Amino acid sequence: MDHKIVVQKKSAWGPILIILLIILIIAAAGVFLVVRLQLTQNLMRVEAVASSLAVTTTRVKEGVYELKLDNITGTVRSAQSVDLNWQTSGTVSHILVSVGDKVEKDQVLAYLDESTLDLDVIGANLDILDAQEDYDKLVNNSDKIASTLSTMVKAQQTLEDAQKKLDSMDMSRVTDVNLVIARDTAALAQVKYEAALQKFEDVRDAPLDSEGRKKALGDVGGYRSVRDNALAHYNWYLGEIDQLELQTREAAVELAKAQLDEAQYQYKKALNGPTEAEKMQAQSKIDAYQKKIDSSKIIAPFSGTVTQIDARVGDVITYDSASAARNIFAVRLDDVSAFYMDFTVSELYINSIREGLPVKISFAAIPNKVYNGVVYNVSDVGTQSGWNISFKVTVILTDADENVKSGMTADLTLEIERIEDAKYVPQTSILVKDDQYFVNKKKANGEMEEVPVEIGLISGKNVQIISDMVSGGDEIELDVNKKNTENAFNPFAMFGAMMGGSRR
Repeated sequence: MDHKIVVQKKSAWGPILIILLIILIIAAAGVFLVVRLQLTQNLMRVEAVASSLAVTTTRVKEGVYELKLDNITGTVRSAQSVDLNWQTSGTVSHILVSVGDKVEKDQVLAYLDESTLDLDVIGANLDILDAQEDYDKLVNNSDKIASTLSTMVKAQQTLEDAQKKLDSMDMSRVTDVNLVIARDTAALAQVKYEAALQKFEDVRDAPLDSEGRKKALGDVGGYRSVRDNALAHYNWYLGEIDQLELQTREAAVELAKAQLDEAQYQYKKALNGPTEAEKMQAQSKIDAYQKKIDSSKIIAPFSGTVTQIDARVGDVITYDSASAARNIFAVRLDDVSAFYMDFTVSELYINSIREGLPVKISFAAIPNKVYNGVVYNVSDVGTQSGWNISFKVTVILTDADENVKSGMTADLTLEIERIEDAKYVPQTSILVKDDQYFVNKKKANGEMEEVPVEIGLISGKNVQIISDMVSGGDEIELDVNKKNTENAFNPFAMFGAMMGGSRR
């Protein structure tokens, strides 16, 4: 049987159909992606709107804005206050004041019986007289001037005498003329001496009491003395100087010069009077004795009011300077001519507080009355406590009356700054990123938009906004920290419970 093999031809439309099918699949996928993207975007918009509707917002306020520090508590203190203690042992003899008395500086308030004092205190009463006398002599130095002048005159005379002795050994004065004169003088003196001897020989045998013999004998002695002196003078010209004697006399001259210089210096010093150092040294001795004497007294170091007395007449004071409990209280003194209060503020506010700033002050102990004061002093050095830096501020009351007492607690209010037309928002609406401040502002479509802003005055829980991109009445997110936790923080969170403010 014959078999026929039939060969079929392939159609050319097969590959084309496959390609068209692939293209249709890709196109369908693209349409699907586009539709899905649109759906995703719409969903995101819906979510954004929904999210914005869930955000707590507030309005930017506009109007009067002020920085005021209130709820500040301070304790009243007097201008000066001191506890006065006994400084030596003894028995209290007199109390000269009562509580409430006004006293003057250096006034004696109480003292001990002198008969019961330590010997060193009693001795100081005598020692101070000698110290005062020494001081008076030092200041009124006429005796010193006279003494130094006398010493200077004597030193001058000593120098002149020493110089003469030295000059008498000066061989440079020898000349041929001087030598000839000295030789002739000695020769003449020898001739006269021999002539006197001859005359005496003529009367030697005369009675011893005869006038002629007595005169001749006297002439012999006189001419012999003249001859010896003239001969010694002539021999001095011919002789050599004793070097040891010369050095001795030269040393005497130098010593006399030094003594004269010192005497002249002391005399001039006496004429100029004592130096301040000398007077201070002399005065310090008086002061030391006076302090010892005053140790038996209670003396007011400043003018003030006696506010407490513990001393009683008859009290026996046992003072031990080496004891840690040596301070034995007697009287408390306060200067109530002015009252002050101290308080601390945050570093945020310190540059806004200045001396003279008015302060309102109220006391729980004095109801229905507000007192006035001003900032008296602002510390330049802060104190750190944890993360916080605070500065001390002192206020002085300007209208204190008899109701104000040292130790009272007061509440203070300071109005630091006031802006009539300002925009401000709560601190919690401020966000900071990379040293830039932002707020989340609500747009017309309901979405939130980060808007950069500048801040000004910080007061309480609010912050002033200085920016044209935010206007009064704009709606902004109230608490940005609940959502914006990544790379952002509230710069005022740590100061929320503190008093204070600043400008940036």
